[in-house]
Amino acid sequence: FAPASVRRGGRSAFADCVYDGGMRLPLLTASILALATLPAAAQQGAIEDDGTLRIHPRGEGTELRQEVGVLCTEFNSDNGFQGNMFDLQPAVNLEIYRLDLNVDGAGLPVTMDLWYAPSSSFGIETDVHAWTFLGTYTGTSAGTDLPTSIDVRGNGVQFLAGQTYALYVDVTSYSTGTSINYTNGDTQGNASGNDEWSNADLKLVANCGKGTGGVAGSTFFSRNWNGCVHYETESLRISSSRLEGGVVASFGIENAAPHSLVQLAYSFTGGGPTQTALGVVDLTPPFLFASAVTVDAQGRASFRRLVPAAWSGRTLWAQAVNFVGPARAEFSNQLAQVVL
Repeated sequence: FAPASVRRGGRSAFADCVYDGGMRLPLLTASILALATLPAAAQQGAIEDDGTLRIHPRGEGTELRQEVGVLCTEFNSDNGFQGNMFDLQPAVNLEIYRLDLNVDGAGLPVTMDLWYAPSSSFGIETDVHAWTFLGTYTGTSAGTDLPTSIDVRGNGVQFLAGQTYALYVDVTSYSTGTSINYTNGDTQGNASGNDEWSNADLKLVANCGKGTGGVAGSTFFSRNWNGCVHYETESLRISSSRLEGGVVASFGIENAAPHSLVQLAYSFTGGGPTQTALGVVDLTPPFLFASAVTVDAQGRASFRRLVPAAWSGRTLWAQAVNFVGPARAEFSNQLAQVVL
């Protein structure tokens, strides 16, 4: 699969290019990476941001394994208070359904307020007008340097690809012994990536720690949030209407990456599966392509094409291809329809 600017083979009244299975592009591979925190010297007698003596010296932390749909930072705390602010930069459209925190007080109930802003958190750390309150969520503490799961379903925020969002987790049960634990950072959003974590779908940039008082409360730089973001990506969807010989057919695309390129691929020989340079597609070669189009800010695009009358009675297998990065693509659901 390649954008329409890379073409091979012949043309038809509907197709702009043909792929016969022989094209070579760098393979896109998926991997599961183990994230092991670096050992650090114990910080005996350290004073936390809230002025208390740190009871739990920093150790090697909890070993985390990155999984599909999850992005984790470190669970290797050396400081703490009530909250954290950080940035999220999704590469695909996604929704967050759970957050794992690092809090004290194993077995105690945890209450967390969640705030967000459709911008970076840098520069708005104490701006009460910049943040939107999403809700109050609860859980039970797993204890220091262990993931405490907080279900945040129904928060109502769709995180769109290519945008930057700020999150603020405020553990309002802090006074009952469930203070949030975090790690002293390097430099805010530095180029070395010491305060940044990412996978193919999402990037997290650490910002600051927060004390009591909500958004307007005390702020501490730089503090790396200890936690995991669990998310679901929106599936690329394709639909069609008026697939009839001699009629202009419409194909609609939803949940594509905003401002990216999307292409319509189809076949008359079968629904695959076929291994390509960009992954497994539900089409059988030869593949035909319509010209690539640009996706709008809402993740939508459309194709309108005249269906040749000679296609009537034939089965058409179609799939959308969304080019979301160098040698990286996402594939939609498969359409399999008989042309009327």
